Amino acid sequence: MSISGMPGLYKLLATQQSGIVAESLETGQKKFFSTRSYQFSPLESIAIYTHDDALPLEDVFAKMKSNPPEENLAKSQLRDYFTEVLPDHDEAKVYVSDIKKIVSWFTYLEANGYLEEDEEAEEDEESVDVEGDEEE
Repeated sequence: MSISGMPGLYKLLATQQSGIVAESLETGQKKFFSTRSYQFSPLESIAIYTHDDALPLEDVFAKMKSNPPEENLAKSQLRDYFTEVLPDHDEAKVYVSDIKKIVSWFTYLEANGYLEEDEEAEEDEESVDVEGDEEE
């Protein structure tokens, strides 16, 4: 998940009436975040505006996987890279700061194997579905 005002990504550990306890994926530090001071966005709920609709972040990451970003892209290069990956993104609604965040998230998740686990889980689900269909 992403937490407003905080760098990096976090793993939800516990919920409380007045906030959440989350762990930084990068540092492993656990901290309480109040709902009064922070907004929480699970990565599954984030989507990127396109001219037609919004594309889930998971689909954007899949496109980025086939065309990974170079290391240390300059601000001027971020928009060009994102246009290659997602040519129909709405440039008026998707800011360079958003692209920078998405690229950094992708780089971290890819380097630490989080994106590959999702693919393996999807393959396992598909094989279960196929097995279930054969029994019917």
